[in-house]
Amino acid sequence: MVGKYLLNWSLKIRYKAYQKPLGVIKEMEIILNNLKELDGSFYEKLHQEGIFDHSLFSELILSIDKLNDSEMSEIERFRNSSMIWELAYKIQSSFGYHFNVNDLFKITNVDEEKLGEIGQVIGYICKSFTENQQLDMDFIHEMTN
Repeated sequence: MVGKYLLNWSLKIRYKAYQKPLGVIKEMEIILNNLKELDGSFYEKLHQEGIFDHSLFSELILSIDKLNDSEMSEIERFRNSSMIWELAYKIQSSFGYHFNVNDLFKITNVDEEKLGEIGQVIGYICKSFTENQQLDMDFIHEMTN
């Protein structure tokens, strides 16, 4: 009896996953690629090459914004928020390595003042997503460009 229940539960979960709009799946893929530091992702370029790729960062922010606009349960929002906060931690850590005088890692194409502003934006994005608040894209654009 328990096995039959688990099988039905598993099928329901899989069915729900396929009900997600393709855009949401694409947005999650971008976030996951960054978390995994896959080739061509924003975080891979930042962490491995010390290059802050503005276009990949914009793509990441837009993905988070689109995901934020999608309908999701509280549990899905919590899970997605956790991933976004984890990615933010990794990005912020790279910023910290840049500012550490004892560390050889440097971000070569953005000045230190701008990195501080971008760090604030990353925190704002995470907080807004977690609280299901609309992102102020004008503010983000102003602070990151």
